[in-house]
This record gives sequence, C-alpha cells and structure tokens, in this order.
Amino acid sequence: MTDKLYIVGNGFDLHHGLKTSYADFRDNYAKKSPYLWDLLSVIYGEVIYNDMWWCDFEEMLGVVDYGHLMNSRNGTPLGFMKARNLLKGSLPPLFGSWIKKIRCNDEPDNSLEIETDSMFFSFNYTLLLEKVYGVMEENVWHIHNSVKRPDDIIVGHDSDYRDLFVQMNNYKENNPEEIFRIDFAQMINEEVAKGAKNVKERIAQNEDRFYDQYSSIKHFVVMGFSLNDIDLPYIEEMIKANNNISDADWLLYYHQNGEGERMITKMLSLGIRREKILPPKMW
Repeated sequence: MTDKLYIVGNGFDLHHGLKTSYADFRDNYAKKSPYLWDLLSVIYGEVIYNDMWWCDFEEMLGVVDYGHLMNSRNGTPLGFMKARNLLKGSLPPLFGSWIKKIRCNDEPDNSLEIETDSMFFSFNYTLLLEKVYGVMEENVWHIHNSVKRPDDIIVGHDSDYRDLFVQMNNYKENNPEEIFRIDFAQMINEEVAKGAKNVKERIAQNEDRFYDQYSSIKHFVVMGFSLNDIDLPYIEEMIKANNNISDADWLLYYHQNGEGERMITKMLSLGIRREKILPPKMW
C-alpha cells in the first residue's frame, strides 16, 4: 500500500484553469437563476452583493439576516420556507448541476510531479485527478461527493443550532426597533441548521475508513486546500488515525504571499512538529 496521501482542495482545480470558485458560481450560475438569487437575497440580504461574502460562501451560509425573514404568509414565516427550499432543497442539486458543466483541461501540470499511484483525499467535486492525471477511481476519496453524483453534492456551513441561537439573540439585541418573533426565528434556525455540512457526523460515519486507509501514511501533500476551519476536522481525523504521525512529513502548497506561513501555523496548532513540515512550495 502506498505511504503518500495528497489532500486536494479547490485551489488545485483553480490552478488548472477550472472556473470552480464560489465567485464563478455566483457569476455563471446564481445570478442567472432568478429563483436561486431570490432565495439568497431573502435569507442573507444585501451582503450577497459583496465579493468577500462569496469568498467565505460556505461559512456565510450559516449567517442569516433575520430582518429579511420575519414576514409571514398565513401565519408561517416566509424565511422558514425560503431556508428550507435553499439549504436542503435547491442548493446542493443546483450547485451540482453547475459544477457538472465545468470541463477539465486535457493537460496535467507535470511540474507538480504527482505520484498517481498514491492515495488522494479530495474536497473537490470535479474528476480532474481521474480524467487528466489518470488516477484510479478507487484511490480518490471525494469526501463531499463528485459530479458522478451531482444531486448528492455536499455543500453547506458549519453553524449548529447553538451558533444560530447566539446569532439570533445578537440580532435581536442590536435591532431593538424591529419586530422580532422568537418563534419565527427558532423555526428559521431549525431549517438553517439542517443545511450544515455536519463534518463531525460524516467523520464518525467513516471512522473505520480513516483508520484503514490512513494509519500508515508517511508523506502528506496538501495542494489547493487552505486548511479552513470548516473542513479542518478531516485533517485532525487523519492525524488521529495515523500510527506514526510524529514521523510523517508534510508538504504544503500555497498560492499567495504569506499563506505558506499561515498554513504552517495551522499545522503547528494541530500538533505537527515544525521539523516535519517541509519548506512550503508556492505555485
């Protein structure tokens, strides 16, 4: 069994020229869908016109604008229905429909020297690794599913009901002049909470797989994954599952100046020793 694992994030697709950023989703799909854009604008308000909101799209899905959600129809909050329709109804298949139309380039980047017989843990939905690099399908774990199952794409935030309860109280305190229906807000929170990725639950469901596949990994290569907080528990589980993690080395690829040091700091916070982190590579 191979002792190398590549952890691949969306930066890998972007590096190969694929238009897979959340800004691309906004410009090439969301804005062109009146239905989807209406749901987003009602639930999140004017912030959806802000580029920074789209940079943190998944995280921002868990930060609702209660001021836009309190109107009711026949006693039922419109926000309740909108949140249900978006997060557990429309967004995953619409996102999958969009990503499925993105075509991979034909040429691999040989300068990356990817060992295609290694194992791959991918946060991406595309089949770039399989189609362009020729990686065997069984060697790639698409943790949030792929375009092979576009209706089952996993996309969402990491806020749970407790986080949303805090948000709700903060909004109420900061907007005392507004009519605020606690019962409406709680119904909305329940629907928004269902739109979480449930990363910890997904890890628990696949715990055996982490231990079976990653217990003997000696070389970790992180490509295009920024070690964001939402998905970081997956890396923590890999570390936990590895029998010789103190001896394993890590190679981090980064895209922007300063990002390499930030990633090193994140790895140190996970308990990885500095001497086991190889000099990061900028691509």
